[in-house]
Amino acid sequence: MSSDSKEDIRIPANDSLERLDQDMAKKSLDGFWRVRLSVPPEPTTNVKPFLWKWEDCYESLVRAGKLVSPEDCDRRVVRLVNPGIEDRRGITTHTLQLGLQSVHPGEHAASHRHMVVALRFVVKGAGAFTTIEGQKCVMAEGDLILNPRFCWHDHTNHGSEPVVWLDGLDTPLIASLQQKAFQVSPEPVQPIDIESDKVSALFGLARSTVAVKNQLIHYRWKDTYPALKALQASGAEPSPFDGYLLEFRNPVTGGPTLPSIQCAIQLLDPAKKTAAHRHTSTTIYHAFSGSGTTFIGGQPFDWKKGDSFVVPLWYPHYHVNRSASEEALLFSMSDAPVLKPLELYREEPVSL
Repeated sequence: MSSDSKEDIRIPANDSLERLDQDMAKKSLDGFWRVRLSVPPEPTTNVKPFLWKWEDCYESLVRAGKLVSPEDCDRRVVRLVNPGIEDRRGITTHTLQLGLQSVHPGEHAASHRHMVVALRFVVKGAGAFTTIEGQKCVMAEGDLILNPRFCWHDHTNHGSEPVVWLDGLDTPLIASLQQKAFQVSPEPVQPIDIESDKVSALFGLARSTVAVKNQLIHYRWKDTYPALKALQASGAEPSPFDGYLLEFRNPVTGGPTLPSIQCAIQLLDPAKKTAAHRHTSTTIYHAFSGSGTTFIGGQPFDWKKGDSFVVPLWYPHYHVNRSASEEALLFSMSDAPVLKPLELYREEPVSL
């Protein structure tokens, strides 16, 4: 039938918009006229600013250590739940998940893999190790260990003390894309092919020859902190919003640590107060040392070593180091790498 042919459309007698809507619904159709546009002029979120105290998280983890073993639940993790997100159990933000995991002496968390990427930031203890695709990463406080997508990984503690780390994941994002997948390895313990220190040495000598399997995934605190202090001593101007900030980077691409999560460490000088800004990315912070206050949307959140807090997207915020003599260090994870390729990332200073 040509485009100018008269089509035989039968209009019901006494037709009405209500009847049309009902008839369309039966055919899995919907009219845009049913939408009453009320789009806000700026981005909004149901994620709330919130602070989790270390003593609350750690007490729960210690109690779980008496009651739950890795054999019972695969991983012993206390998850940080945002009160603004309803009906989504265990979710920290709409894109990111943060939890606290521990492995005790003599324990082993069996090997598995998933489409969700993960990171481990060690906050207490040393001597345990995680093995990722055959690469052994021995943990120390302040170390950042990346778990790329769909890589086999397991955790082992042959030491004398429990080791505790932050578990950061992009679980909510992957769930929203309907890409979640999880597999348990038939071999609970991976064979070890190489140690992470040797991988770091390979990257330092000849990046182009490093196999993908042995990519750089272990950023040691013994390297990170001197680099941060060197930046402070270099005479470079600190960021007006973040103080002295180092982003962990993929040494091959120069891009973010993970495709969906950017990690950073920042130093606030004693009595430092940053300028206020806001951005369309959501950031979760962990106080690695020191004490301070972060004002989020005008609300003060007092933090000290071990506390974690979230700055939702587009919330004005700034940091204050409350100590007149000691520096403060904040570790952070952000979903900015998801937004930037989609041209959704914005950042601007805010006058308060």
